[in-house]
Amino acid sequence: MSAFPAGYHPLEQGLIRRVLEDSSSTGLQLYLVGGYIRDALLGKYGPGKQPLDFDFAVCGGAAIALARTLSDKLSGHFVLLDQALDTARVVLDSGEMLDFAGCVGGSIETDVTRRDFTLNALVWNPKEPEQILDLIGGMADLKELKIRAIAEKNFVDDPLRMLRAFRFSTTLDGTIEPLTRSMIRQNAALLTQSAPERINYELFAILNSKNATGVLREMGELAILEEIFPELIETRRVTPNAYHHLGLWDHSLEAVAQAEMHLTDLPTWVHEDLSVELSAGITRLQAMKLACLLHDIGKPGTWQITAEGRHSFYGHDRLGAEMCEVVAERQRWSRPVSRFIVNLIRWHLRPGQLFHQGRPTDRAVLRFYRTISADTPALMVLAFGDFGATRGPGLEGPKRDALEKDLHELLAGFSVFVKGQSAMQRLIDGNDIMQLLGIHPGPILGEILEAVAEAQGLKEIRNREQAEQFVCEYYRNKGDS
Repeated sequence: MSAFPAGYHPLEQGLIRRVLEDSSSTGLQLYLVGGYIRDALLGKYGPGKQPLDFDFAVCGGAAIALARTLSDKLSGHFVLLDQALDTARVVLDSGEMLDFAGCVGGSIETDVTRRDFTLNALVWNPKEPEQILDLIGGMADLKELKIRAIAEKNFVDDPLRMLRAFRFSTTLDGTIEPLTRSMIRQNAALLTQSAPERINYELFAILNSKNATGVLREMGELAILEEIFPELIETRRVTPNAYHHLGLWDHSLEAVAQAEMHLTDLPTWVHEDLSVELSAGITRLQAMKLACLLHDIGKPGTWQITAEGRHSFYGHDRLGAEMCEVVAERQRWSRPVSRFIVNLIRWHLRPGQLFHQGRPTDRAVLRFYRTISADTPALMVLAFGDFGATRGPGLEGPKRDALEKDLHELLAGFSVFVKGQSAMQRLIDGNDIMQLLGIHPGPILGEILEAVAEAQGLKEIRNREQAEQFVCEYYRNKGDS
C-alpha cells in the first residue's frame, strides 16, 4: 500500500511521468528525492498549494546532459547549476522546476549520505513505485518533525545547509535536534563562505514565518546571526537603562517579536501594504522584520553615559542607516530592498519624535506623511515593535499609554491622508510655475511644488488663483532670505 496521500503518488504527477518516459531510453536510473516526498507525506499539498519543485538523483551517467535533453523535450529553460557537481535545472513556463544531480559515489545509497537532513533523504524508486526508500531514519524524524543533520562533513561541504536547518524549522514547525545544534555552533564561521544571494534566500524565507523571532533567537544562540550580520555583535555589550528594560541585543530581537504581535491587531489595509513585493520573493513585511532586527545597530557607536548615569545614543539613527548601507552592499540586496530597510532605520525615531513636545501640529503630521510616504505603514509597525520592546521605568504609566494611543492615531491618519491625496485636484503644475516665475527646472521647482501640495493639504489654498499667489509669495520670500 502506498505511503503517499491520494492524488500525490509520484506517478499521479503528470510532469514526473513525462520525465520518466522521456528518459527511459537513456539507460540512466532516476530517483525522486527530497522535498516533494517530504511535503507530500506531510500533507502539505492540496487545493491552492500544488508541487512546483521536483528533485531527481541520476545514477549511471551525466545529469547535466539529461537536463539539456529534457529541457528541449519539455520546451523548458536549461540552467547550469554546478558543472563539477553535475547538477542542472530545467525551468518550465508554468513555474515548475526540475533539478537533476548526479549520484554522489555512483549509487543512491552513497548519494543520500551526502544530503543535508534525514527528512530530506527519503527516496522514491520508479522500479518499486509503492515503496519509499529510507536508508538513514528519515521517516522517524519526519514523523517527529525533527531536523537532524546526516553528517557534520555535509555542513563543511556546503555551509549554507546550517541556515537551511533554521528555515526548515520554521516551514515545517520542526525542532533542530541537539547534536545538529552542536554541529552548527562549531561550524558557524563557515557560513560566510556561502554566496550572499543564497543566504538572502534562506534568511528572507525565515522572516516570512509568522513567528520568525523564535528562530532568530535560536540563530543568535548558535552564533549564526552574527555571522550574517557582524554589526550585531557590539549590541551585546549595551546594557539596559532607564527606558530600556533589556540589553540592546535582546531589545533588537524583542522588537521583531513585538512587531509580529502587533500585526494581529492592525487593519486589513496595513496587511495588504506589507504583502507587496519589493523584489522577487521579498515582501515589505519580510524586509520590515529585518529592519526591526537591525534598527539600533548604530547605538553601540554612539553610546555615552553621563556622570549622572543617563544613557544617550545621539545620532544612532543616522549612523545605523549608514552602517546598513554597507550591509546592503555586502549582502547584495536589490536596490528596492536596500532603500526600504535603510530608510526605515534612518526614520525609526520619527514617529515618537512627533510627540516629544506634546501634540504635533497638522503641518508637522502632514510633513511626516509626505516625507515617509509609501513606507509609512511599515515604519509604524517597526515603531510599534520598538515601543513594545521598550519598557524601562522611564516609559511606563500614563506617559506610555498616551504615546501608544498617539502612535495608533498616527497610523490611522495615514489612511485618511492617502484618500485625501487621491481625491485632491492639482491646482498648478511645474510648467505653470516655470512660466509664472520665469524660471528653469531645478531644485527650487521641486521645493515649490512640495510647498504647494502641503498648503493644499492643509486647505490653505483652494483654487488656482490662491495657488498662484502662494507660489509668487513663496518664491519672493526665498529670494529675500
